[in-house]
Amino acid sequence: MSPARVTIAAYGDSLVEGWGLNTADGLPAQLEAALIRAGKNARVLNFGVAGETAPEGLLRLPEVLEAMPQAAILEFGANDCYQGVPVEETEKALSDMIHGLLGAGVAVLIAGWRTREDLFSQYADDPMLAGMVPLAPPLFTPDYVQRFNQVHKTLAERHGLPFLPHILDPLGEPLPGQASHFQADGVHPSATGARILAEVLAKALLPMLP
Repeated sequence: MSPARVTIAAYGDSLVEGWGLNTADGLPAQLEAALIRAGKNARVLNFGVAGETAPEGLLRLPEVLEAMPQAAILEFGANDCYQGVPVEETEKALSDMIHGLLGAGVAVLIAGWRTREDLFSQYADDPMLAGMVPLAPPLFTPDYVQRFNQVHKTLAERHGLPFLPHILDPLGEPLPGQASHFQADGVHPSATGARILAEVLAKALLPMLP
């Protein structure tokens, strides 16, 4: 008799959605395959939406809960910092999602996002690129960066949740020798990168699954 199927929700933005990849190459499909190889009768549902901030993702929480997953990867933050969403709003939205998931009996793995002070400076300081690339949002200051980079860790510690500090850490820096881990933008994982992330996330999820 085969074990009961376990459902995992990949809940986040383009980084879990599999932006730019075929469905079979995206993180949800590759994570499902990794869990099956590890002996779990798993299905991973794709609740990633490109471009979403945490407050926007919160609006979809009822849809995620309706699927009745046993576990969820919660991954929001990249778009929040790119858009300069106030840190307090991002933290509250993530906290509300965590409360909602835990309240429904869903185990939660937090996949964080780490930003840096020089994220926009190379564009802002080059007059040849003026008007062609985004400038730093008004709220994007060194203080913002410092506070933002504590949000996911704080929430993980507060709720005692497993925590990946930065979802892209397993891929290393997008250097020329590692270009195959990323797509051309240097941010979104390639099919190879998604497979690496899937293996890391599968190992983190296995102790959380029934």
